[in-house]
Amino acid sequence: MSTFQRPQTSTQQNQSNWASELWQTYIASGDVTALLISIVLLLMPAFALRAADWPISLNFTVPVVIISLLFGYFLSRSRYNEFYALIVSGLYGVITVILLAAFSNSLNPVRGIEVVIIRTLEWIIDAATGGINQDTLVFSMVVSVLFWFFGYNTAWHIFRIDRVWRVIIPPGLILVVNMVVYAGEANLDWYLMAFALMSLLLIVRSNLDAREWDWYVNGVRVPQRLRRQFLAVGTGISLLALVFAWGIPSGNLQERLNNFQQFLASDPIRQMAEFWNRLVEPIESEGPATFDYYGGDSLNLGGAIQLGDQVIMLIDAPTDNRLYWRSRVFERYNNGRWMPSATRRVADFNLPLDIIAPAGTDLGRLTIQQTVTMSNPTRLIYAAPQPVSVDVTGRIDLLRTNGDQDDANSPMNVSVIRPERVIQRGESYTVLSAISVASADDLRNAGTNYPDWVASPNASGVGVSGRIADLARQIVTDANATNPYDQAKAIETYLRTNITYNEQIPAPPDGVDPMEWFLFTQREGYCTYYATSMVAMLRSLGVPARMAAGFAEGEFDSQLGQYVVRERDAHTWVEVFFPGYGWVEFEPTSAQAPINRDGDDVSPENNEPTGAPTTEPTATPTLLPTSTPQPTATYSDTDAQALDAPPTITVTPSPTPTATPVIVPTVAPPVAPPDPPNTSFLSFLLPAIGFAFLLFLSILLIVAILLTLWWWWEWRGMGGLSPVSRAYARLLRYLGLIGIRSTDDKTPEERRKQVVRQIPNAERSVSAITRNYIKERYSQPRDGSPEQIRNNDIADRAWSDARRNILVRWVKRFIPFLKD
Repeated sequence: MSTFQRPQTSTQQNQSNWASELWQTYIASGDVTALLISIVLLLMPAFALRAADWPISLNFTVPVVIISLLFGYFLSRSRYNEFYALIVSGLYGVITVILLAAFSNSLNPVRGIEVVIIRTLEWIIDAATGGINQDTLVFSMVVSVLFWFFGYNTAWHIFRIDRVWRVIIPPGLILVVNMVVYAGEANLDWYLMAFALMSLLLIVRSNLDAREWDWYVNGVRVPQRLRRQFLAVGTGISLLALVFAWGIPSGNLQERLNNFQQFLASDPIRQMAEFWNRLVEPIESEGPATFDYYGGDSLNLGGAIQLGDQVIMLIDAPTDNRLYWRSRVFERYNNGRWMPSATRRVADFNLPLDIIAPAGTDLGRLTIQQTVTMSNPTRLIYAAPQPVSVDVTGRIDLLRTNGDQDDANSPMNVSVIRPERVIQRGESYTVLSAISVASADDLRNAGTNYPDWVASPNASGVGVSGRIADLARQIVTDANATNPYDQAKAIETYLRTNITYNEQIPAPPDGVDPMEWFLFTQREGYCTYYATSMVAMLRSLGVPARMAAGFAEGEFDSQLGQYVVRERDAHTWVEVFFPGYGWVEFEPTSAQAPINRDGDDVSPENNEPTGAPTTEPTATPTLLPTSTPQPTATYSDTDAQALDAPPTITVTPSPTPTATPVIVPTVAPPVAPPDPPNTSFLSFLLPAIGFAFLLFLSILLIVAILLTLWWWWEWRGMGGLSPVSRAYARLLRYLGLIGIRSTDDKTPEERRKQVVRQIPNAERSVSAITRNYIKERYSQPRDGSPEQIRNNDIADRAWSDARRNILVRWVKRFIPFLKD
């Protein structure tokens, strides 16, 4: 018998059965089913969080759940102990989440990682210093890391140590707490039912595994179909149990929920909620947060929008002036994303909640009172700009205008006002606002002596492309606009005249400046694009401007004597700062009626409304609407029901205004100088960190490839072999590297002599492997005997020496000048 063979099985059969052996080594009976059940189990809390409007991205939360379970499964089948496996899983989990987050931001991995690092560092700094940062990307990453450990924990405690309750309880708590605090209209019961069903199935599997082990120990033969039958019966019983449990009367459940809500309102929980709300975008709930329009601390320029006709609020206010109902303002803009400049969240539990206006902003102002009645729960205060007093207690996100952010008596630049508790459907609040009634001539003569807190960032052209700056200069030059007011009116008129209003636009292409795409390529869009472009062009001219968000005026109901504000009225507009007069509103969106002041040069067409009410986007749901107020509108009985029952969202299609001729400049615009390079240390550090991280990932990938190749060469086809037979099989495989080909007609001893002649240095190790292999093949020592253990140890050590000598000879074949 001269050909090497695996004991009791031919080499060809071994190779053909390799995949089957690998599968049987790692995958036990029922493991695939258990993995699928575990995936569904963990996805239910993730889907429930998203259904409750938590700011998480399922685009990388779902892959994280699946990858973490598979990774945890193979760790559970490895020889690693629990501590080492946890460290390895945590490292790969963080890397996976960062990569998924990076690719969700940019197809360029270096740029994506840089953005993720910057936003994460900003979030950590704000969390530690009391700042406000509700970055949804970072929150999604935190949630994804949590679900990664849920996946690892699930795989380890199902497939390694069988502790099924440690699998069910952690995600179950997330799901139950989410259902308790959520106060929206989405039905989360189905997620709980699916979670409960998957939990029961895992319990069934755990009990079956315990029984099968007992049967195995006691020598009881288990039928092959038993597991499938057991699981089928367990599924049926679990479904019956769920149906029965769902039909049991709840008893005093509502009383317990009310007690829980009182617990949420306690001081310790409220303080924790304050910290939470600084860092997490709010959701619709009775506790820390609820449903809002523009409730998040970011606003992105996105694609098509669509809103319904439901009533949001009724407002009792004077009708002598054009009004907006503002929820918040945004000052910082970066590549399609708006953020506020507020740095502090201040809690004020005194009545009324007073706002200290900055000095030099009180000219041309009229104080009016508004009473707002909500027909949907909210945790935002809507008020005409600029609010000065609210008859509720709450929290204010602000920037102190004197520079001392800790001075409680310092004037405030207010970003958003949040009530202490959710304002429920049918509840009202009263707010005083100092609205602007300044004439055009007043604003023309206001000058440009801007205070520091206004000039930065509101008058900075950073981030505005040279092409947009050129367009702004051309517009004001053609209009002969020499002061900030006339410049703002010229840009406002240009946008209203040359850009078509359209809600059904696609999202801006990746890698393209959204404003350039809107102004020069698409040439149509909705209010967020209009307002962003006007702010950018004004800032390129050194004029302070910012984005305001909330609702347009709505329709005035003459019978009720109130404004009826609907979902379709959600809107964004522009506020421009004038020294002495403060922030003043401008309306660049062509679908809205223009704002005309005393002293404006008004053409007849500018006095005409621009069409029927149309819809625009909101910030948090990424949808925005607006409509032109119609004083003769009436408030129907159906609308009146909105205060008592949740309204139904109906899609309202909107006509698209006809585009007007484009104004072609007669003079070539001057070329703007290139933006100065950013030479800050941070601009060097962050790309360096991103490059280092990418280099680290590249090294990991190379190591993984090398390990795969090593495994393929070293272990392929070796499953089931003893250490002695494995050493001999590897010896034959490696000899091919140096050109030694053994034919089937040679005995192991003849092969040994051939190798020794060509590699004298390996004589001792090759002889040891060969002789132990012959002894094992033909004398067949008893398994587990001292002799076999000793032979195995000798074969392992001899193979290490033989491999080293073979590889040295292999390298010398490529480097001729090396000598023995």
